[in-house]
Amino acid sequence: MASRRALGAFLALGLAAVLAACRTLAPPDPARIGPLAADAGELLLVGFRGTEPAGNEDLDHLLCEAKVGGIILFAHNIVDHDQIARLTRAADERALACTGRRLLVAIDAEGGSVMRLGPKVGYTPTLSAEELGQRNDLVLTELEARRIGTMLRGAGIRWNLAPVVDVGFNPANPVIVGRSRSYGDNAAIVIDHARAFIRGMHEAGVVTTLKHFPGHGSSYTDSHKGFVDVTDTAHLDVELKPYRVLMAEQMVDTVMTAHVFNRSLDRRRPATLSRPTIDGLLRGELGWRGVVVSDDMRMGAIEQHYGLDDATILTLAAGVDVVLIAADHLPDGRSASTEALAAIRTALARGRLDPARIESALARIRQLKSRMR
Repeated sequence: MASRRALGAFLALGLAAVLAACRTLAPPDPARIGPLAADAGELLLVGFRGTEPAGNEDLDHLLCEAKVGGIILFAHNIVDHDQIARLTRAADERALACTGRRLLVAIDAEGGSVMRLGPKVGYTPTLSAEELGQRNDLVLTELEARRIGTMLRGAGIRWNLAPVVDVGFNPANPVIVGRSRSYGDNAAIVIDHARAFIRGMHEAGVVTTLKHFPGHGSSYTDSHKGFVDVTDTAHLDVELKPYRVLMAEQMVDTVMTAHVFNRSLDRRRPATLSRPTIDGLLRGELGWRGVVVSDDMRMGAIEQHYGLDDATILTLAAGVDVVLIAADHLPDGRSASTEALAAIRTALARGRLDPARIESALARIRQLKSRMR
């Protein structure tokens, strides 16, 4: 009899567990999901082809069909001062007409070799992070950042995806150190010059981005080209210092992720797709509450190993707010933004993506946009 009672109790507990699991897998509330699906384009920052707004089908698709929250500009979008100002102004006006919301316009303007507004399109040359770090004149760094920021404002750009705060302690690093993008191999130098750079940008009315979290300065390979494993080379105690210090000083506007794999942080996925790294380390341990933007999801480290749809869901679930897609045009002619949006909406409808996660991302994006009025 006792054994039968024990068996009955065990079966009851099993049934309760099954019912509980069923409750967690219940379809999400359509009344909650509907508005999130409609606003899902706000989560995307996308690049496009062309230099003029008139007749630009790629750009119009992004602004009025995908209804993206922002666009990112590259050298192929820029001809000269007047053209880029005309393009950004028209894009913002078109986005406002189609969505009722202003547009985020972003660019990589680190200085040196990573500077889209460069001499080839009529702008004066700028100093690289490496040059500024070597001179170690914080006044010069701040003035140079203010000068770059003034260029950006004149071009209608309010979001600079810089400064790089990767500590460049690996001289063989090809993508950060090899391109003179790090202020140096000493965290204190990186912090001091990043602070000065941010201050100069703020004086010009431009918001900034610390990148690439949790650090790309130790790698021997380039995440643009493929998988990057920093498990044996990363020094997180050093590489996280710029984030810890500048966040504590409330200097940080946004943070960009790195597509680097570190087994000590996540045994399965690179940082951009890793909940332990973004939600756990960045948002949990470091306490970051602002916008997190992914590095380009079309880079080899992601595109060669994950489909765009799965990668988009993983990065949002990990704690990223803005998914960066540098080129909307896929090799087969499809639109990357259309694919990403379909994945987001399907994941929300099927309960694969927590609505609260998307609600918080949209709230952060709205707050960021409010700073750019």
